[in-house]
Amino acid sequence: MELLEQVKPILERRGAQAYINGHEHDLQHIKVGSVNYITTGAGSEVRPTAAIPGTLFCLARSGFATFRVDRETLRLEFRDFEGARVYAASIPRLGAPAPAAAA
Repeated sequence: MELLEQVKPILERRGAQAYINGHEHDLQHIKVGSVNYITTGAGSEVRPTAAIPGTLFCLARSGFATFRVDRETLRLEFRDFEGARVYAASIPRLGAPAPAAAA
C-alpha cells in the first residue's frame, strides 16, 4: 500500500494507463481512476487474494500474463499453469479513435 501511495500520483501525473508489476504471488487486474494495475506474480507459490475497490479480476493460481500491444490497444491475457486462459481484457489507448462500426 505504501508503494501505491508513492507511485499512484506519478502515474496519474504522467498519464500512464497501465502499471505492470509482479511479486504479489497472484494474478490481478485492478483499475483505479484511469490507471490499470496489472499484477502477474504467480509463477510459483501463490497466496490468497481478495478483491479490493477497483478489482476487475483476481485469482490465487499459478500462472502468467501475455500482452499484445498495437497503436490503439493493450491486450492482456492471464493464463494458468496449464496454459488455459482464465481472463482477458483490452485496454484502449486514451484518445484512440473509436473502432469502425461493422457494415
